[in-house]
Amino acid sequence: MKRKSDISRLMEAATAATGLDDFGPGEFRAGAALLMDDAARSGANAAGMARLDARVGRQLENRLRVQEDRRRHAEIAAQEIVAPIVIMGLPRSGTTFLHSLLAQDPRLRSPLQWEVSRPSPPPREDSFASDPRIRQARAEMAGDGETQRLHMQDAELPVECGPVAAAEFMNTGNFAFWDAPRYLARVMGGDGRGPVAASYAWHRRMLQQLQAFTRPARWVLKSPQHVANLGELLDSYPDATLVFTHRDPIETIPSLASLVSHFRASCYDRPDEAAIGADVLALWSTAMGRCMVLRAANPAIASKCIDVSYRDLLADPVAAAARILDRSGLASDAERPRLEAFAAANRQDRYQARHGRHNYSAARFGLTAELIAERFAEYRETFAGAMA
Repeated sequence: MKRKSDISRLMEAATAATGLDDFGPGEFRAGAALLMDDAARSGANAAGMARLDARVGRQLENRLRVQEDRRRHAEIAAQEIVAPIVIMGLPRSGTTFLHSLLAQDPRLRSPLQWEVSRPSPPPREDSFASDPRIRQARAEMAGDGETQRLHMQDAELPVECGPVAAAEFMNTGNFAFWDAPRYLARVMGGDGRGPVAASYAWHRRMLQQLQAFTRPARWVLKSPQHVANLGELLDSYPDATLVFTHRDPIETIPSLASLVSHFRASCYDRPDEAAIGADVLALWSTAMGRCMVLRAANPAIASKCIDVSYRDLLADPVAAAARILDRSGLASDAERPRLEAFAAANRQDRYQARHGRHNYSAARFGLTAELIAERFAEYRETFAGAMA
């Protein structure tokens, strides 16, 4: 008997839980349904399917509440999102650290874990540092030392754009937990530009939600997924500054495969690590290839780009951040001590001393340096200086 796991059931449950029935515009139904069906087809275990139900259900409730806030508060839809700084690059190339570092500058604002996980009611400036949702988010993250070892996270640290737009169900992050090839093809634009554009539209609505009653600041945003959807990103935020981090994919791809394997183990009895390696390589080589074509073909896009070497970011993170701020019209030495303090506290060796070292190998995932180099040949040649 087929397990009933369709989007309609969870939409009904979300309506019952909130007393609301307006989910707002978008194409979320198709994305969520495809993700759930793919997960079931690929053999996710009972815990994995329960986790997916909970994730989809929570995002549907968030949609309903955000839409109701927007109906009640005209200030939300009136918000303008001006000249965001958007960080992107291959996963595991320093994007998370750089995002958190730049967020230390009080002239910038990033979406934080606690407010993205529960975006309603809109956060308020007078209670921003004491909002009870901070404790709730931190409690949910407590005890997951293994994830903390693999990926920097905290309730009051910035979160990437995938979770910001999660209620549209177009996030590559879901693929880390569930083997969902048809869903992933949709995320990558396989169903046309419509679903990707809808995801960015919801992303903007969420930024407006978070901004409406808090201090004015420019947004600094981050997601490796923007590499795959650069054209749609710029359709939504044409005045964005684009920051690309560069690290050799011979290092990043096995590291990402290791992270995906960690998450898949919570949803599958026996994750296929060779398949994970192949999927990670295919996904990100395709995404980067698409991005390289767009950058090369459009000088206007190239002029928006700031390229940051992972090597340089580790060697002098504050200098890398200062270069980005200067290019973004935010040059100032006044905030340097804040950035220096964060960089010193989160230096790679100190972070590893607190949480442990992330060990991984290409061979574990059926990969070789030669295969990865072949798939990323143009990218590695173009940015060879940044990867030396």
